[in-house]
Amino acid sequence: MDIREKEILEILANKKMVRSAELCELLHCSTSSIRRALISLENQKVVTRVRGGVMLTQASNIEFSHTYRENKNLSKKKIIIDLAKDFIGPGMCLFLDSSSTVQQIIDAIMTIPNLVVITNSLKTATILSESNNESLKIFITGGEIKMNSNAIFPSGQDPVFESFRFDLAFFSCRGIDQDGIYETSFSQANLKKEMMQRAKQKILLVDDSKFDSTHFFKIGNFEDYDAVVTNQMPHSNYLNLFETKDVELLYPE
Repeated sequence: MDIREKEILEILANKKMVRSAELCELLHCSTSSIRRALISLENQKVVTRVRGGVMLTQASNIEFSHTYRENKNLSKKKIIIDLAKDFIGPGMCLFLDSSSTVQQIIDAIMTIPNLVVITNSLKTATILSESNNESLKIFITGGEIKMNSNAIFPSGQDPVFESFRFDLAFFSCRGIDQDGIYETSFSQANLKKEMMQRAKQKILLVDDSKFDSTHFFKIGNFEDYDAVVTNQMPHSNYLNLFETKDVELLYPE
């Protein structure tokens, strides 16, 4: 799969359907180039061409590589983390999901004493294990490693899950709209629901590109979270929604 095909999938991950002309405009390329890319994606059975445009064949099967997601919107993620890190205090027990956004909080964690961190992210666990913070304790969940996602998903009862209750849990997602928070796969959504039930305080980290984006698997509603942290002020509809749901909203002033 080439770069252009990945760019088209990224656009489709945030829209249910997109017109070919719109793809040409967004990607600054010719109609023939878009046509060739769509034919290739259709042959790979990841998109379906419909009247007036193209859509994902099955959104739940589209997982971009962790490296690709890690480098996307990096400046926005750093803005979010600069606000979110203030929730963490010494001696806390934390859960960190496997998202590339939550991964950016690692540097802040390394400087805080006596933390216990549980994660389903291979990379997060590895980086933290190389920290000079000797008071830091790290636990990684067991289960199946999902290809290209840097994540481990339980394949049965996991004693790590059963043993801990988290003071604080950080999550991201693949999209939100005014009806809730979404993921692209059942395993991602299911694990995050499970971890939310075990956390005293739940923080959602989401950049502006994920607003007004829906996917097949709903994680929860806004009132399930204690705070939402983003990189810029959302549309007024969301401001009103967060206030109505009594959810703290943080963004740069």
